[in-house]
Amino acid sequence: MFCLIIGLFIAYIGFYTLSRPDPMPINLIYGVPGKWYWLKFRLMRFVIGRRQKKAKAGKKSDDLMRSQFGGSGQRKIEDLEKKHEFPSGKDWAADAVFFDAANSDGWYFTLGTAQRQKDIINLFFILRVPGMGVFVNEELTMTTNVQSIPSEDEWKTKSFTVKCIKPMEKWTISFKGKLTNSPGLRYFGPEVGSEAGPENQPSEKAIPGEIELEWNNFGDYFDFDTEVSPTSIAHSLAIEPWSRDLFKRLQESHQTHYEQFGFLTGRVRVGEKEFNDIRMTSMRDHTITSFRRWTDIRRYIMMIYHLSDGTCIHTSLISMPETVFSHLEFGYVITPDKQKIPVDRIHLHLSNVGEKKRFPEHFEYSFDAGKFHYDVKVKIIETCSFKMGEEQKCQVNENMAEFEANGVKGYGFVEAEYRIQPF
Repeated sequence: MFCLIIGLFIAYIGFYTLSRPDPMPINLIYGVPGKWYWLKFRLMRFVIGRRQKKAKAGKKSDDLMRSQFGGSGQRKIEDLEKKHEFPSGKDWAADAVFFDAANSDGWYFTLGTAQRQKDIINLFFILRVPGMGVFVNEELTMTTNVQSIPSEDEWKTKSFTVKCIKPMEKWTISFKGKLTNSPGLRYFGPEVGSEAGPENQPSEKAIPGEIELEWNNFGDYFDFDTEVSPTSIAHSLAIEPWSRDLFKRLQESHQTHYEQFGFLTGRVRVGEKEFNDIRMTSMRDHTITSFRRWTDIRRYIMMIYHLSDGTCIHTSLISMPETVFSHLEFGYVITPDKQKIPVDRIHLHLSNVGEKKRFPEHFEYSFDAGKFHYDVKVKIIETCSFKMGEEQKCQVNENMAEFEANGVKGYGFVEAEYRIQPF
């Protein structure tokens, strides 16, 4: 009799659990764990981990423009680092190289160069010079779609040239052109007004600028397909309602992406002032994809920084609910002795940080990477806002920031993106 009662009780609990509806998404956007969460999570963690191992052991070469989630073959560094030709008929293809850098003296540097079809580069450049201010390329206040100069091995415009000299070891950045003062923090779109400045401003009085910088690596690169934590991706997938269409979109929207920390050194001239022997800790990334449309992303926060003890950190939260992930989290840590540790969980939710397009000047978060736990404080010191994407329908706030992780000081960027409309 006792066993019968226990069996009936378990059956009742099971029936009750399966019959109750899943909780509503946060703000009707962000997925939350439902009744099948733990089963979905464990299944996806197993599948992703197995796929990563299979990709690393595979012998065929991966098609980087058509790569699959988790990787599908070997990736030679020469193929990863080269500039790629776009497949025919892929209007939204992209080959994007990005740098950011900072140091404890107050220098901040960021450069995005995303080659697109029809000889267009999505380009933005921001330079903070201690004692002088924040400067941008003269086009930035109006557009990030800049005419490129065709080249087989360079990301090139009339002012900028970015080139790989030795794969995964050395790159160079050169600039000779006009700079203008940063437009600062702005708000785009009728739903939030434009009290911090008009949507598009003509450049202020431009001044000449020159840059000759060399990027050199600190340790190995981090491949997001084969090295990202299965735990973080499995969680991000398990909170979503599954369907055949969801996994189809996951495959179609996939991008080959890798990152590498290093050091940016060289010479900068702004107006009449020249600075030599500049040295900043820098992150460089490369994205290769046959489909990249900025308006697919509703919002994101990317935190990329280094600590004074040599630790380098990337933690990101991304929301693209119409595509796949309503709340994707991922990242990695490079230790002072160059170990790579994927981030398993980030204890911060997008709904609690700048959800209404007013990004806080201070916030805190924590994250877990392997056996390590980090508690982080963030302080924004400068912001530069601009429109992004070929359709110019997204706003990016490049936030230059100071960090403190487990009591250790750090410096870097908090890049916050918002889709302008519909949000």
